[in-house]
Amino acid sequence: MPPIWFVILAFLVLTVFFLAWRLIKSPTWKQLQLRKAAKLAAAGNTDDMIEFLKRNMKQKSVSDPLTNALVYFYIKSGQYDEAESIILQAIEKGDDGAMALAQLGYVAGGRKDHEKAEKLYREALKRDDSLKPTMNMNIAGMLIELGERLNEAEELLTEALELRDGSARSGIHVNLAMLYLKKKQPVDARVQAMTAYELIPSGSIILTGSRANALALASRACSMQGEMDEASKLATKALKLIEDLPGMGRLAEELKHMIKDASQSTEK
Repeated sequence: MPPIWFVILAFLVLTVFFLAWRLIKSPTWKQLQLRKAAKLAAAGNTDDMIEFLKRNMKQKSVSDPLTNALVYFYIKSGQYDEAESIILQAIEKGDDGAMALAQLGYVAGGRKDHEKAEKLYREALKRDDSLKPTMNMNIAGMLIELGERLNEAEELLTEALELRDGSARSGIHVNLAMLYLKKKQPVDARVQAMTAYELIPSGSIILTGSRANALALASRACSMQGEMDEASKLATKALKLIEDLPGMGRLAEELKHMIKDASQSTEK
């Protein structure tokens, strides 16, 4: 019979391994991995971030936080083929969830195939009614971009607001701001944009980009109202948030043009 200290040591080792296994399988571990990926991206190590996500994501599930983060990054950076490849691979491996259809909808929307995107969004909604706030927002966003069925878009967003609380409402307010800009209602657009900005917490690159986008919308609303000084201040504040962040080059250039145009209008 082994000595008691050996038994205790073996038990402690097994306990450590069990707890480590539980941690790796837990949402907490996924959050830690996402934070590491965010730090890599914040440091400008985009390639390292991508490799880290690829190593640790679940290839058979787009609902996995790391898989979803990589797909989202590819879509936001305009790498639609890469995003689509990951989604289709997950579907081939057995992912038949609504999220996979929704993400294919994001890809189609990024490629400006709006009809296909809306069809995919509505199919995803049929599979999972809990996606209604997000699908409503995505469909409304496309309608706003096209300048079509704007009243329907407003109804979809209003319904989505009723289904979400707190910071989860921020994206809906962003879409409402864009809607009211399209409708030439700058006062309402500004209120919605600043509401979104206040709701979005500080944190990751994605959140920082979203805050900057909300400020950019508020700046456009101020320009439409003829308040060029305020427009310039808001655009400058937005630019400071993202000027050193990877993947934000397009928005940064837009903000620079907005600041320049506002300054020139003020000088006149």
